[in-house]
Amino acid sequence: MAPTLWTNHFMRICLANLLMFISLYVMFPVLPLEMAGRLGVPVTQTGIMFLFFTLGMFLIGPFHAYLIDAYKRKFVCIFSLAAMMAATVGYAFVSSLTELLLLSTAQGVAFGLATTAGITLAIDVTGSTLRSAGNVSLSWITRFGMIAGVALGIWFYQTYGFRDSLYLSITVGSIGILSAWGVYVPFRAPIVTKLYSLDRFLLPRAWLPSLNLILIAFIPGLLIASVHPYLNSCILGGIGRPLPFFLGIGVGFLSSLLLFRMLRLKDKTLRTVIMGISLLVIGMVMLMPCIPMLVPAVILGLGLGLAIPEFLLIFVKLSEHCQRGTANTTHLLCCEIGFSLGMATSCVVDMDQLVLIGQLASGASLLFFLLLTYPYFLKMKIR
Repeated sequence: MAPTLWTNHFMRICLANLLMFISLYVMFPVLPLEMAGRLGVPVTQTGIMFLFFTLGMFLIGPFHAYLIDAYKRKFVCIFSLAAMMAATVGYAFVSSLTELLLLSTAQGVAFGLATTAGITLAIDVTGSTLRSAGNVSLSWITRFGMIAGVALGIWFYQTYGFRDSLYLSITVGSIGILSAWGVYVPFRAPIVTKLYSLDRFLLPRAWLPSLNLILIAFIPGLLIASVHPYLNSCILGGIGRPLPFFLGIGVGFLSSLLLFRMLRLKDKTLRTVIMGISLLVIGMVMLMPCIPMLVPAVILGLGLGLAIPEFLLIFVKLSEHCQRGTANTTHLLCCEIGFSLGMATSCVVDMDQLVLIGQLASGASLLFFLLLTYPYFLKMKIR
């Protein structure tokens, strides 16, 4: 296959993943509040749905390798995306907390399988010399999809309401399914594998960086669920122009691409991650009424854009050649665990506590990286 065609199919996978994350995170900021009002329970109870979503990802994880090898990978991806959309539709009919938690678990199962299948497809359609760059690009695009989904979801919910937000999520996800459908996957000889294993699920060698990444992802997770209107309603409300807080984070995240290209540093992984986490610390410290909300939002976006993609390279360098997909899935799973824990926590604390927790978590993640993660990485890396 010509190189341009390989590029086209990789871009289709990237688009499908981007739309999948937008579709999912359009709903996440508003579901705790909407479900709490509908079910007549405190938001502290509906926020538990994020933990059950993560539980679903763990339930399907050990079966990733078997399902992707036993069945056609593209159709596993498409089926999982369709199951995610079905779960999204189900939120319109939830009538009890039990139904909400079961639906969140089912959506977590579908999401876990869809992301793993998408990562595997991206590796399949990328030349061996371009896979590291492809891995980072796919990871960056999925994180941008998360940020864009949060910003779009809050704005759409505030402007049009829950039902229209639901329609938007389903429409975007359906376009993602069409994008995945158009991917050509080269033939791969079937591999006999166990029914359950850690392959394409968890990379044990990366256990310490995994804990560090969960702590880093926990910080933006605190800011996603729109339980605290002061934080998530606007960044320019003082001049009558309400815009989602995550729009500012998106601007910073995009700007991190330019900043990363400008960096010419020795020990680039070390310095890039330190810079990224330090920006997260600064952004959380600046979350106060006397500072325009756009400023910490952009700084937080810059920090995320520098730190999280660089952690993927750490995971890949800790993996064997045949574990590249496992490294990618572990990285994504750790991010989702951190986001989910942050969203669940934000539903049970007030604004002052949320900011304090975020400041402590960002400072702890920097110390964790300097004292534990980076020395471990230098000792254990394979590539």
